[in-house]
Amino acid sequence: MHPYPHKPFEKDIELRILALLLGLVFSSATVASAHEYYLLPQDFTPAAGTSVSVEHRLGQKFNGNQMPWVTLWNIRSEMWQDGQSTQVKGIDGDRPALKISPDKSKLTTIIHQSNIDFLTFSTWEKFVSYTNKEGLAYAQQASNDGNKPKEKLREAYARYAKTLITPAGSTEGNDTSTGLKIELIALRNPMSLSKSDPMPIQLLFDGKPLSGANLKVFVGIDTEVAHRIITDAQGKANVPAEGAGPYLLNAIHMTEPQSEEAKSKNAHWESFWASLTFKRAQ
Repeated sequence: MHPYPHKPFEKDIELRILALLLGLVFSSATVASAHEYYLLPQDFTPAAGTSVSVEHRLGQKFNGNQMPWVTLWNIRSEMWQDGQSTQVKGIDGDRPALKISPDKSKLTTIIHQSNIDFLTFSTWEKFVSYTNKEGLAYAQQASNDGNKPKEKLREAYARYAKTLITPAGSTEGNDTSTGLKIELIALRNPMSLSKSDPMPIQLLFDGKPLSGANLKVFVGIDTEVAHRIITDAQGKANVPAEGAGPYLLNAIHMTEPQSEEAKSKNAHWESFWASLTFKRAQ
């Protein structure tokens, strides 16, 4: 039986109300403290050929709340193998959001791109606290110069999440650029790393290396930030080895409004949130 025995119109209204209510939660949470949005497989190293559930999560300390699949929020949801993509999606309301079935015995990349949402910083102090914490203090200068207000600063934002899944015992395959607006790329297969090898990563924005970005690293579920690393001139950084993990990497880049939606709704800033989750062999 279909999980929604209502009429299609009624179902659509219910989901729009759900998306609106949860969207309000997202916005207030971001103002209070920048919550990470990430993908969390129930098994990073499943047996080859088996299905894997992938949760959409939002929250701090690598211990976020599990979010349902809502079609309205998902601009892109794809599975990548060998440089080729396949669209993947859930049923509205599903938790976990996705169930995927990789068809090859090598690394699989799952990506998510959210819709654009908006929030307003009611006070200058909240904006300063947020930008200082996330390595975005450069955004304060425009307001100090009088080019932007210091109250009711409006931000447009979207989230770009990735996770890496590798069949148990396999070291084949690599992460790849998928064309996301902002993207964290693992430059090695996490299952190929020795106990002491750092994980080399690269951060891209519009397909180009993003230097000077603040990369937050969480190791293990329900943990504080283990490392804060600044990307180099090539947008690269080495994530120290801290055991098997799992690992959550998060980076934010803030710019003048770029999208037509951000401009049309009078945003003062537009920010782009990247996350990457993976698990090492050791």
